[in-house]
Amino acid sequence: MGWSIIIFTAQIDIPMGEIILISTYMQNYFDEDICVIILSNNESINQYRLGHAISDILHQVDVDFSIKHEELPINEKELKKYCGTYLKDKIQVELINGKLYFTRFSGNLHVEVYPVGEGRFARRYFDQTHPYSFTQKNGKMTFFGYDKDDSAI
Repeated sequence: MGWSIIIFTAQIDIPMGEIILISTYMQNYFDEDICVIILSNNESINQYRLGHAISDILHQVDVDFSIKHEELPINEKELKKYCGTYLKDKIQVELINGKLYFTRFSGNLHVEVYPVGEGRFARRYFDQTHPYSFTQKNGKMTFFGYDKDDSAI
């Protein structure tokens, strides 16, 4: 699923949704002759929230302000307990230069996260409504429902 833009005889194919480092959004209001399109080469935006906010503004609906979660201090030793592989080649958490990163796509995408509560982390530079949660399940750390693979350490 996606769409194409033709500019000066060059065709650009844009997949809808998210792929590495690209964010897109499209919303049509055919009866009103309005179309909201967001094309970004920066995956750190929340294109859905932004697109919905633009649509709301166009329809005179009040829009919520961006959310910036308060960062809580946490030492490196505590951060290290979250590090590990949760889903091979898909979900890994790493400590790099004292900062925690949620790493995806075999290390091709690093998303910095910061602590906002016990086991809760928000993406830095992103309007994230609900922070990521790490939980303990059967004595194992879990992230996105996947157990940390201690054998991969």
